Amino acid sequence: MLVDTGSSADILYLAAYDRLGLPSNLLKPSCTPLTCFTRHSIYPVGIAELDFTVGEAPRTSTIRVSFTVVDISDHSYNGLIGHPILTALRAIVSYLHLKIKFPTTGGVGEVSGTRKELRFVSSCQSLEGHH
Repeated sequence: MLVDTGSSADILYLAAYDRLGLPSNLLKPSCTPLTCFTRHSIYPVGIAELDFTVGEAPRTSTIRVSFTVVDISDHSYNGLIGHPILTALRAIVSYLHLKIKFPTTGGVGEVSGTRKELRFVSSCQSLEGHH
């Protein structure tokens, strides 16, 4: 997942949704286009309310997330973690250290990336038009 602190939506790509084996009837309709995402407006396939767990035991946190599911064929990630997830987790992001830290009942949870995984991604700072 790509972390974008400026994004106002949490995105899950349709290919990742399908790989999770989730049924299409879980998707709620959405007719609000996302703009500034692929340099043009796209319409979501739907909204999926899913449990999202981050971290490693015993320092994990699980939250309910409204993922906007989009069908984009040219992507390098499974989705995008935006401001809503980061806020719900009460997470601190350090791009310099490639880490996200967040409080859990078992202590401070942490997710790390590596320089090998890091890819430059050009995206807009917000997904205007998403509510």
